[in-house]
Amino acid sequence: MSRSKRTRLTDSPEFERVYRQGTAYRGRLFSVHAFPNEYGTPRLGLSVSRKVGNAVTRNAVRRRLREVFHSCIPEISESLDLVVSARPAAGAATFEELREEFSKSLGKVGSSTHHRSV
Repeated sequence: MSRSKRTRLTDSPEFERVYRQGTAYRGRLFSVHAFPNEYGTPRLGLSVSRKVGNAVTRNAVRRRLREVFHSCIPEISESLDLVVSARPAAGAATFEELREEFSKSLGKVGSSTHHRSV
């Protein structure tokens, strides 16, 4: 799958819909909110606040989380909008720690969105 903008959430109303109507996983490194979408593909939105670190650190966290998301797309069996909100601990986490927690979060939010409809 190409890494186009089609796989990104960018609009504020889209973020709000996922936060308000979706299910949540809260972990040590980040929280993940998920809500089914009608686009036929998983999409990712990122929220990385200044609490995570300086601009260089925040951008590194964003890049790593995007890469983790793209590497996990085969594990995502449904069309979900995912909003990942990084916690301060994410700034010091390794790529493997981010990937491990993201995979765990997919198991939690994926199983709890099965009963919801778009």
